Amino acid sequence: MPEYTPFYRYSLDNARHCNETDLWRESHKANMECAKAIKNAIAENFNDNHFRSGCVKPIIEKFGFDRVNFILRYNLKESQHDLRYSEKNRVWGKQAAIPDSSKRSEYLINSHPVLLNAFVDEARSEWDKLNLFDSSHCDDKTGIELEGKILVIRPENLFDDYKTSEDQLFMATSGFGCSPSASGRAVFGYFIKDDERYCWNRNDFIGILKDEYVPDWVKEKLNRSDVTAEPAEDGGILMS
Repeated sequence: MPEYTPFYRYSLDNARHCNETDLWRESHKANMECAKAIKNAIAENFNDNHFRSGCVKPIIEKFGFDRVNFILRYNLKESQHDLRYSEKNRVWGKQAAIPDSSKRSEYLINSHPVLLNAFVDEARSEWDKLNLFDSSHCDDKTGIELEGKILVIRPENLFDDYKTSEDQLFMATSGFGCSPSASGRAVFGYFIKDDERYCWNRNDFIGILKDEYVPDWVKEKLNRSDVTAEPAEDGGILMS
């Protein structure tokens, strides 16, 4: 479990409906603290027209990737017109999923755009070091039966300690969510890394891992000559 306050990604209205208002309030407070910490880190690490690198990692360790990414994207989304931010960062900022329709000025950092842009560059570099699977590694799951497929979990659904490519891989074995036409969304299965059983929502997955990106250790563990083959009966994997 993380030492930081988990990031609550849904709206206040949703929190009220689900009786999770306390979770939203705790997350909202941590969001404000994160924005303030980023602003202070930028101010403390800019001297003599030079921005010192290395100030991003402590912020991520304190608040977690999901919250830091959200705050940075929120600021970029609010500044799409400002060309002092790089185009790649502005595009990245557009991906922000803002759960509340109202603008929250408490999340705005208000540092110089050039300096904030440099902070975003470094934060995105730290994220890239995780080497996670993304949509480019996946086939679309729309309309596809998922049972027996290697699925890729969205990284935002994993705590930071488990944001690894190995922990993203999940074998779907059963559940109404495996069917594209069923009303149920639950997908049962196990983490291929350690065989731990779990249940996810169908929407918790990016998609189906493309054959060419299946790691050798996965092929070996599933005892497959290729990723489309059925697992051998004596492969040691319980398939339900």
